[in-house]
Amino acid sequence: MNAPQTEQMNPSPGPAQKVSQRRSFLRAGNLIGLGISAVILTGTTVANRRADGDTDAMISVYAGGGFLVIWLALWLLIFNRRSFRTRVTFVALIAMAVVGLRLAVREVWFDGDMRPRIRFVWSQPSPQERAQQWLSENAPTSPITPNGESTPLQITSADWAEYCGPGRNRIVSEPLSTLDWATSPPLELWRRPVGQAWSSCVIADGLLFTQEQRQEQECVVCYDADTGAELWRHEDTARYDTAQGAVGPRATPTVTPEAVFALGATGILNALHPRTGELLWTTNVCDDAGSEMVEWGLSGSPLIYEDTVIVDAGSPDGRGVAAYSMKNGSRLWSSGSHKAGYTSPRLETLQGKITLLVFHGDGLEAFTPDDGTSLWFYPWTNQYRINVAQPLLWSDQIFLSSGYDSGCVLLDPTQLSPLKGNATVQTPTEVWPRNRNLKLKFNEAVLFQDHVYGLDDGILACIRVADGKRIWKRGRYKFGHVLLWQDKLLVQAEDGDVVVVEANPEEFREVTRFSALTDRTWNVPVLNRGRLYVRNAAELACFKLPGIAEQPPGTGVETAE
Repeated sequence: MNAPQTEQMNPSPGPAQKVSQRRSFLRAGNLIGLGISAVILTGTTVANRRADGDTDAMISVYAGGGFLVIWLALWLLIFNRRSFRTRVTFVALIAMAVVGLRLAVREVWFDGDMRPRIRFVWSQPSPQERAQQWLSENAPTSPITPNGESTPLQITSADWAEYCGPGRNRIVSEPLSTLDWATSPPLELWRRPVGQAWSSCVIADGLLFTQEQRQEQECVVCYDADTGAELWRHEDTARYDTAQGAVGPRATPTVTPEAVFALGATGILNALHPRTGELLWTTNVCDDAGSEMVEWGLSGSPLIYEDTVIVDAGSPDGRGVAAYSMKNGSRLWSSGSHKAGYTSPRLETLQGKITLLVFHGDGLEAFTPDDGTSLWFYPWTNQYRINVAQPLLWSDQIFLSSGYDSGCVLLDPTQLSPLKGNATVQTPTEVWPRNRNLKLKFNEAVLFQDHVYGLDDGILACIRVADGKRIWKRGRYKFGHVLLWQDKLLVQAEDGDVVVVEANPEEFREVTRFSALTDRTWNVPVLNRGRLYVRNAAELACFKLPGIAEQPPGTGVETAE
């Protein structure tokens, strides 16, 4: 008789074996999860430590944190073998925590290093909120003064009638003040709340013009430069708001004897009478160009050339840069097929010819300002297509820089060659190849005696133009602005301090400083007729500098109309 055979050659595991297999699976999953999490954390730490500047360090933290969150979510979904009820409860608790945090947070904003700042619902009102409350209760109810004097302004060489001063070169022409500010500090003449904006100020014939956001109204406002009293304002129903870029206009008005030209963040270009605020004409340059709104809002200040107003709205089909008639706003020419950058157009004389330079989001382009003919294009971009700093002219060569790890380069537009990949386009030769010695994020630099001085990711640096070598890097002023004042640098620090530094390639030396504002300041200061004007997104203040004789409005050499 044959012996009985086993019924199942491969019997199913019993309960004890199943539990053991499940535990082994979970242990393996836990080891894999912890290992990959450790790799992500280590990579983030290394990238953070090796980052060239605080901005890059914060970007590495955001990137590493994002990867870690995604991986942990996948890890929980794959290896979590708890009951359905437990998983639902876990998800519900996370959702409640997220909703609760969202309800508790009133505002999130970022400083120049991209560090988040959180304001909770129980926090005290922010400076911007206090300013908006004051304006709603105290600002004149009428947006303009229609019966004011209508005569043209008298603009002289002593005035600051366009972005960054005459020629847009950030040079203060008047004499130095007494620089012992510790014992003879600047005298505050007036201070007043203003609406949010990153606009600077322009001053002509005793009038100060700037742009502001007041609730849902985007405004161009005129103040008495001597007293700070609001004289008129023009309002458009428009509001631009981003978490990192904050609220309000970005550009600065340009004033002529007959009109003030102001470009809003959403593309509204207005021509206003400088004494009354009367609307002369208006157009939306983005609608006209058929362009997509850039992420941080239009930031380039209108440029006046002869009888035209030139702006960069960006466009893929040849309408990005446009010149409008100063008299009626009709478009006279348009050119360029690149996404807009965040810098202001400027005019330079190259090889004896006036040339229009526009720093797009993906490179620098030169035009003839009479008809918009494109002369050459130099590709230059970064991962965010954020080019902000105006190019600097050194002899017939051009110094170019931007942030987000882009660096700087020196170009020779007198030596052109076909652009690689597009032989029909000419591009300038690099005098020295791009390096990372100066990265102008959303700040601009000044040129003095063959050296460039600017904030390299928030730290003041001196670069020799001839070879691009960094001479020194000192002074953590973060993302403020720099003006050239004789042989000194007037630095507006991000924290609101105003600092004077020697423009000296031999060494870094801070001369003096004083506290002008008390909140995040990204606005370009103005020094005009012995007075310093500073503003941020909450207030505007005027100081008399010691040791400078004040000139009354209307004095100086008159400019051509």
